Formats: sequence, structure tokens, C-alpha cells
Amino acid sequence: MKKVIITTLMGLLSVEGYSQKATDNFTGKWKTDKGVVIYIEKKENRFVGTTASNTILNNLHFVDDAWKGTLIKPENNEQFNCTAILEGNKLKLTIKKGIVSKTIVWIK
Repeated sequence: MKKVIITTLMGLLSVEGYSQKATDNFTGKWKTDKGVVIYIEKKENRFVGTTASNTILNNLHFVDDAWKGTLIKPENNEQFNCTAILEGNKLKLTIKKGIVSKTIVWIK
């Protein structure tokens, strides 16, 4: 019984520690796992991420207690719905296409 209570409390604390807020700030320089640098800036109440020549992250905005936007694959301009979670100096983007999802991490 103690293990169940401790596990439940740890789960609640970990979710609360990384809960998303409308005041999250994604601006700055981020690096992908492939070494590509993404510059994220705020435009009105939304964030946009670009490389030197392409928009990679578009329309990232806070809705229904989550950051949602579009991730764009620069090679073919394919677009994916995504959610973003800010965890310290890490930006976790979960991409969804149909029933398949993938999480990528950018480092500040």
C-alpha cells in the first residue's frame, strides 16, 4: 500500500513540475539533435521557429492548457501537428500524424 501511495505522489509531482503555462517563454536559440540551430521568436501571442532559410515551427500557441503548433519538415514542407513542453533548457516537441507520434528534443 505504501508503494502505491508513493508512486502516485511521485507521478503527481512530476506532472506538476512540468505543467505547461501560458507564460512559458520559448524564445531563444535551440539546437536539434542533428546540430541545426532554430531561432524561436514571439510574434504577438504565438511563437515561430526558423533556421537561416526556413520556418520549422509555426503558430505555437497556448490552447486548452497546452502549447500546440505545427512542425514543418524543411526537405519537403510536410507539416505535422505538435505539442511543446518546456523543461528547463529542453524543449520537447511531440509530433503527431494519425495514430503515430514521436518526441524530439531541442536543447537551448
